[in-house]
Amino acid sequence: MGPEYGGIIHLVNHFSGDGSAEIPTPPVDQLVEGMLALQPRLQRVLGLSLPEEVSRQLGSVTLHQLEALACLPPEGTTMRQFADAVGISGAAATALANRMIRQGLAERRDDPNDRRTVWLAPTAHALGTLQAFRGWQRRSMAGMLDRLNSDQVATLLDVLTVLARDDGEPGQKSGQVR
Repeated sequence: MGPEYGGIIHLVNHFSGDGSAEIPTPPVDQLVEGMLALQPRLQRVLGLSLPEEVSRQLGSVTLHQLEALACLPPEGTTMRQFADAVGISGAAATALANRMIRQGLAERRDDPNDRRTVWLAPTAHALGTLQAFRGWQRRSMAGMLDRLNSDQVATLLDVLTVLARDDGEPGQKSGQVR
């Protein structure tokens, strides 16, 4: 274990205390190296394998298709709204929808009010598959979060929320204007 690794652990341990002490900010390079040193361990801890019954239910459904299904409301949505929700072009959404339809995960529906509009809706099979996967995700996440106290969970959620924001260029601090 290198000094960067120990340093990041010290920083984390210091931060997880009562929060009253001022936390010195190490150089960015040291933080990056510490995070890179932690990455393999985190991947091992977080790299949970799917239980056999969930894996069987998923079959050949890809992670990308699961993410797309999660963006598809049970009552369906227009193809344009689906493309926007998934964050892909209309052409890519059509190709994805075609694959999902072939696999029995979605179905096209005509809009009775506008024949130019096509809707995409998940099948009952897709909803069951997504529900099984989400259930496994929730149980796995709860198991990991059980290792933390409530303050650590709140801090982790705050950090992940900031990291997940899409309000700037990569490498730009949240709220920072260039």
